[in-house]
Amino acid sequence: MTQEPHVEDAPDDALPALLVQPPWMGGTKEPPVVLSLKTPREPTVVRWAPGRREEWLKAPYEYSQKRMPEDTDWAELAEFFAGDQAIDLWKPRDWSSRSRFEHLYMGLVMQAPRELGERLLADERYWDAFADFSVGADRGAVARHEMAAYPPALHQAKKKKWSVYALEPFLDHAVAQAMIKDFDGRGSDQAQDAWYDLHGVDAVRLTIPDALRKPGPKRERAEAALRSVARRHGHDLLVEAAGHYGDEAVQAVSRLRTDPLDMYPDPLPELPEGWDPERLPRILLRLRRLAALPTAATRNLLTMLAISERDKPYAGVPLAVAPLDPESLAEFAWALYEADRHPKLWASPGVQYALAEWGDDTTADRLAPIVARWSRAYVWDSGGQSALRLFGRLGTDSALRHLDRLANKAEDQKWIGRFARDALKRAAEQRGLTQEQLADRLVPDLGLDADGSLTLDYGPRRFVVGFDEEIRPFVTDESGKPRKTLPKPGVKDDDVLAPAAYKRFTDLKKEARTVAAEQVKRLEAAMVTGRTWTAGEFGALFVAHPLMRHLARRLVWSAGTDAFRVAEDGTLADVRDDAYALPGDARIALPHPLLLGEDAVRDWAAIFADYEILQPFPQLGRPVHALAEDERGSGRLARFEGGSVHFGRILGLTSRGWTLGEKETGGFRRQVTLLTPDERHVMVTFEPGIRVFDPEEHAEQRIDRVMLLTGRYSGEPLAFGDLDPVIASEIITDLHRLTG
Repeated sequence: MTQEPHVEDAPDDALPALLVQPPWMGGTKEPPVVLSLKTPREPTVVRWAPGRREEWLKAPYEYSQKRMPEDTDWAELAEFFAGDQAIDLWKPRDWSSRSRFEHLYMGLVMQAPRELGERLLADERYWDAFADFSVGADRGAVARHEMAAYPPALHQAKKKKWSVYALEPFLDHAVAQAMIKDFDGRGSDQAQDAWYDLHGVDAVRLTIPDALRKPGPKRERAEAALRSVARRHGHDLLVEAAGHYGDEAVQAVSRLRTDPLDMYPDPLPELPEGWDPERLPRILLRLRRLAALPTAATRNLLTMLAISERDKPYAGVPLAVAPLDPESLAEFAWALYEADRHPKLWASPGVQYALAEWGDDTTADRLAPIVARWSRAYVWDSGGQSALRLFGRLGTDSALRHLDRLANKAEDQKWIGRFARDALKRAAEQRGLTQEQLADRLVPDLGLDADGSLTLDYGPRRFVVGFDEEIRPFVTDESGKPRKTLPKPGVKDDDVLAPAAYKRFTDLKKEARTVAAEQVKRLEAAMVTGRTWTAGEFGALFVAHPLMRHLARRLVWSAGTDAFRVAEDGTLADVRDDAYALPGDARIALPHPLLLGEDAVRDWAAIFADYEILQPFPQLGRPVHALAEDERGSGRLARFEGGSVHFGRILGLTSRGWTLGEKETGGFRRQVTLLTPDERHVMVTFEPGIRVFDPEEHAEQRIDRVMLLTGRYSGEPLAFGDLDPVIASEIITDLHRLTG
């Protein structure tokens, strides 16, 4: 953003004090005090926060774990684990056997007589398995058995990072070391904070020796833990704990830097070459837009960014920018991003923070197409996931549209899609909408007029762009005469208006294609799941929308038992082509042909043929299937089992919502699953499996089983007859495509 030349430097008294006199300009920091203190080795103490033990006893059963029958022969199960058969059940990498193992293990730990569970917890052969159990299993074991569960819980924390949750009730030197080891001070230390809050001065006492040891990573983590404690409970708690080691330790702890503003490296890093305040846009003051940060203050702000991390800025940054103009901050952040050249990351950590926190809708528009092109490796290796924070923070319709697109279109990047969907879910909840309702409202109108057209101004001449029923743009001149396409700017056209209008048309064509493809996919899914809209939503989101009206006219809609279509003039008509009045309390749906019935499908197909209407996806011509009588009560579809299929057909199912199973031993995938709208799982297993790195090795696969289960890889079998008939029809259609 180019600033007017008369914008002057703001005086020091109008600037945030941190930008005029940052802490590092106050003199040389005192060197850290180093003491060699011996951490006391005391017996392990067990404490519980009020209600925590009762909460943890329920933890294993809050997710996929289920209780075993009360009449289980626990002694026989204990003998099973005492031998080698149980560990053999764990060793294979397939999820079904591991899930079965965990189910039996946790049954013995949580339900069997206490002495049997404690004997199992003491068996070191199973500690590695314990470390890999699902969320809640470790806490349940600790809540029931306390000290008997301490050894595997401690082993888990040593083997697996971020797994200290189950150690919360325990206090001793080893647990303190585990807490310090994983403390990063970035706001993700909830488990460690809970431990310090519970054990208070005793926990701090076990941490102080490492906070006063020679400088290094371990001291930094211990200091970060103590700063976190001081922030919540005050510095006096640290001094009280230091008293255990004598006056010298008390004095040393008193000098520990607990003020976040004092946390900066010494010496400070040099600013990168591209971070030159003289070459970057000036930052204005929020209330004095004719005054800008002087060069020295801008350099201090850049220094703060240089010592910031992408998810944890230097503590002075939010304070320093509060009085600054948001628009100029956003432009400054983007210019800094363009000037930044980091050898490994998509941007330096401080620049990542600045874009995510200072960016605006214009920043999001610039960044979204860049993020969409990132590969999976680039996102993980360069910290690219931090870029997505910008869209979620803004929460505007424009930013959420980018998230919606990234959720579905990011190239080779499942992580981006998952983050985007989570952010959209939060945004929908904040607006009191479902995710689908939010997606409806994010369909762009592309700047079109109410009649669905757009006028492009070349100066001496103008052109009107409209859209046909397939959302393909067409062009007419001002008199309404059709043209094959929009002409390129000529010598008589305006030098500024014409090129901008031509580019607008080019962008519009691309955007319209993208929107049409996305919305066709969403509408087809709405038909399958039986989604409905109110009459008001239908009118606003489809009939009156300048783009969606074109798709709406090519489909059959229903209100209860009535079926209708949207005519070209926006009115509604029934199958006899008579005018149809939509009841005000109607719920509007896209009826599946199974619900319309054969006669209605035939009549509507004739109407659409007469008007030469092509449907955007198969609705009237969609295959319809029903379960055989003997299949309704079964959890298997035997008619599809045993056949041979090319692996490409299995991979093709993923374009219709199916998901390949996890990699198993040898790098094979042997399942493909579908999650139904009511969260049941259809699983197709096949042999010998598709090898991830060489699928052609076993090009032909044999369909082993087709099952309906409560869980993705295991769980209780369900009868296919319990499925909604439309969902059953769609599943059978997919399986017919699979088997040929």
